[in-house]
Amino acid sequence: MSLNCGALYFGGAGVGVPLPSTVPDQGMSFSTATCNGTTITLSGASPAEAGGNRCAGGSNHHNACTTAADCPGGTCKFLQCTNAGCLFGPPLPIPNRSHQGAATSSCVINTITSNAAGTADCATGSTTALNVPLSSSTFLDADLMPMRCSGGSTPGANCTGSGGCGTVLAGSCPGGTCVNDTGRCRAPDAPGRACCSDADCPSSASCETGACVGGANANLGCITNADCPSGTCRTFIQSCPICDPTSNKCNAGPNDGLACTPGNSPLGGEYPTSHDCPPPPANNLGALPIAFVLDSGTVSRTAANLPDQVNVFCGFCKNKNLNTFARRCNGLASGAVCSCSVGVPCLQCGGAPCLPVPCTSNASCTGATGFTSCGQRTSGAFCSGDTTSAVNPCGDLARTIVETGAPAGALTTGGPAKPAKLVSIFCIPLTFSSLVDSAADLPGPGAVAITGVTQALP
Repeated sequence: MSLNCGALYFGGAGVGVPLPSTVPDQGMSFSTATCNGTTITLSGASPAEAGGNRCAGGSNHHNACTTAADCPGGTCKFLQCTNAGCLFGPPLPIPNRSHQGAATSSCVINTITSNAAGTADCATGSTTALNVPLSSSTFLDADLMPMRCSGGSTPGANCTGSGGCGTVLAGSCPGGTCVNDTGRCRAPDAPGRACCSDADCPSSASCETGACVGGANANLGCITNADCPSGTCRTFIQSCPICDPTSNKCNAGPNDGLACTPGNSPLGGEYPTSHDCPPPPANNLGALPIAFVLDSGTVSRTAANLPDQVNVFCGFCKNKNLNTFARRCNGLASGAVCSCSVGVPCLQCGGAPCLPVPCTSNASCTGATGFTSCGQRTSGAFCSGDTTSAVNPCGDLARTIVETGAPAGALTTGGPAKPAKLVSIFCIPLTFSSLVDSAADLPGPGAVAITGVTQALP
């Protein structure tokens, strides 16, 4: 299968989330540069160097900040820097558009854990091995807004009543209408027929969380673009809060109704997102450590055949009979058993994180009693190997992943920004949430191609 640009792929052959997920398109990151001839050494930029920081929440919400002290009652969001503690890109929604899959939709907030480091070349505009290690906080949000306001003074706002989809919050949507933002029926039901469940679709018995925009199936329910000849499938799932581009107000989440600046374009029904509009803290499953390395060249990863599993891209210590995975302090096979949320400070570990245990062979797992096999949840990557599969069909089980970037071309200090593409292939640990891990088929590989521009600033 071919991998798209501006797209995120994840999981093994058993992934149940229709891929790819769309990557935010307006993220901006600054790094510092030291030149030696045409070679550039890249390193992290601090919040003060990069600028662009904003308070989220509290009495100084949506105003500029440099440190947490500038945001009483809120948080200073470091939006454009590349040192440890800086955010990488806007919130990333992962809507599960599969039939009846919305409950496993999530929102990911990526934070840099060590200062960025890599090299570049100003003669070619290439970027080589730009290391940007991430902590990916994962929020199991499902669909935050089954019903939304249309028109009026609060466009896009959540108006869902206590009964969920089909019920209206009293007093919501002044001057507008509260409409279904959950699903539409497939043919032969009438185009545009709103639904909350399959029972609302008398002819098709199929309520989907997307609707076709344009084409022969316009306004009919869909899962992917393949359901929409000459059109596109737009999801109704908002797994991250939305920064409404009309009102510039947060829709859903703890900052609901507060001012915001969209962090990206309205790429689909799950966008635009903004760090001004964080997800509900109570839905946080933990933070996944991601070894994220960006390159403008070609990167590849080939699966290994291990004693207990073939086609393994990302090994973690597991019980091969139960297909469950070890959780240990510091992610070490010899570490103490722990049960805290993954990747956050854990009392059982003396404040260290509780993590799955990465491995390259069974020998790496001998100390993880009960989890002495090395493997991933399901062999392969991103697709089923079955051309008839309803989700992510493909002809072969993946053995090698290849992503090809594109350098920007010659760069001059103070010159114009030039188009470029950076790519990365990485491993994604499991969250230890059965809902998320089964849908995303984690642990497993991930791959992304980020299109944008590169510029050398004075």
